[in-house]
Amino acid sequence: MPPIICSENRLATLFACEPVRNTPNVSEGPHVKIHQALCAAALLLAGCAQAPAPTTAKDTLVWANTSPVRSLDIAHGFDTASTLAQFAMLDTPVTLDKAGTVVPSLAESWKETKPGVYDFQLRSGVTFSDGTPLTADDVAFSLRRHLDPKVASEAASYFTTVKSVEATGPGAVRVVLRQPNGTFLSTAAIGWQVVPRKVAEAHPKDLGSPDVGTLGTGPYKVARYSITDGLTLVRNERYWGKQPALSKIEVKAMEDPESLRLAIASGDVEGTMDVPIPDIRKWTSMAGVTTGFYPSNNLAFLSLDVTAGPLKDVHVRRAVAHALDREALARVGTAGHGKLIPALLTTPQLTSLFGDQVEQVTGRLRTYKHDLAAAKAELAQSAYPDGFSITVPYAPVENPLVIQAVIADLAKIGIKLTLDNQPEDAFRARLMSHDRVGIHFADLGYSTPDPGEVLPDLLSRASVKEGGWNFSMYASAELDERLGKTLAATGPAKAELVTEVLAEVAEQVPYIPLYCIDQPYTLNKKFTAELSAWTVDVYSAIRPAVA
Repeated sequence: MPPIICSENRLATLFACEPVRNTPNVSEGPHVKIHQALCAAALLLAGCAQAPAPTTAKDTLVWANTSPVRSLDIAHGFDTASTLAQFAMLDTPVTLDKAGTVVPSLAESWKETKPGVYDFQLRSGVTFSDGTPLTADDVAFSLRRHLDPKVASEAASYFTTVKSVEATGPGAVRVVLRQPNGTFLSTAAIGWQVVPRKVAEAHPKDLGSPDVGTLGTGPYKVARYSITDGLTLVRNERYWGKQPALSKIEVKAMEDPESLRLAIASGDVEGTMDVPIPDIRKWTSMAGVTTGFYPSNNLAFLSLDVTAGPLKDVHVRRAVAHALDREALARVGTAGHGKLIPALLTTPQLTSLFGDQVEQVTGRLRTYKHDLAAAKAELAQSAYPDGFSITVPYAPVENPLVIQAVIADLAKIGIKLTLDNQPEDAFRARLMSHDRVGIHFADLGYSTPDPGEVLPDLLSRASVKEGGWNFSMYASAELDERLGKTLAATGPAKAELVTEVLAEVAEQVPYIPLYCIDQPYTLNKKFTAELSAWTVDVYSAIRPAVA
């Protein structure tokens, strides 16, 4: 983690990086502008009425992302820069340990009282950062809001099997699923971020924005937030758990990767996860910093919109798959720090499900070797034997080499791919509304070792809706039914059902799996951290190095 392991968290894409929205700035320190929530004049940027105590450089970290923090609410900011901040401020009822196992957080315990019914017992004495007591009603509503179409949550696809959520007592919450779902707890550890109900109800569309902010129970709280000027986090002295090692974190946005590298080299910036793979040697050779890697839970792929134009034809989609030199794309995309993936699942998920049988299982799936003759033969079976032109939305990103390689590969079989350059905010709006996406490159980071997290995200009808991540638009009632059975199954039955879904994807080609890249990070040697694919709160994992 973060759920979005690549440089653009949930949405790392060569057709877009995260947008800079023209949202009004929050003013500095104690003068943060906050909307009222219902009749309560609650300060949403918790604890901002008092300026943070002075800190020394030793326990203050200056961090930078190549995209701004879009929102302090996962419903409106499911991307790396935003979730890095969210997980430092907002707790979930459960979280993940270093092995990816679900462990307690705001919930001391839970029990699946019958298949698909979970009862959570909450910790007592927990407060939000402004001192307001946490209630079971807050916890229940924080999940229920993702089901509300008016919220248009970017995390909604995580909770499509949730039927109801209610507080059943002062410290008790019950979740009832439409059918058993073995992924529920793992995804709850990411998407079920808890906020005050009154605040969230008052701001269904703009919770987490600079004008509104948010309140959490986590180790940090907000001192300042602006889309353009960045974010300042300070320790939440009311945090129920162990206080984090760093007292203050300054978060900046530096869109240009080379400017970011130079800032790291000079010490003006002390940490980032947005290390551009094509320039990795420049980063690993810098003095005074450590650039490391850890196996990530991410998935790089092309999505093909099956509902419009030539891509409606499966033979066209198969032609695209044959035309791509996936090994070359992986070399360009990973620079030796990653590998090809054989199916539409992350490497940890494939291993978790199939163990040492991964190659045997995926070897039975239909494959598309780089073969221009085969690509042209597929095109010949379509209505476009000589190729066609297609224009797709585009916004600049850190590694244009992959998309340029895709363009070059497709040109060899007569498919002319043209990029429609757009401002990042306009692109984001178009993408998340699924408006003429066409061919789309994405590198999505996932959060759990369960394949039930990925498949509904990319293949369900719920994810076709606005805010969902099914950019291929490939979905059906029959497939939803099988996805539901997959979520409920365990053991060999689950492996068999997942294999069937992967086989359908391989046959119909709504997606072309490409590669999984190791997650890079860079820290000034004044700091150290133990990070893994399952590290939810990255900022709290960073600490000053021992002198």
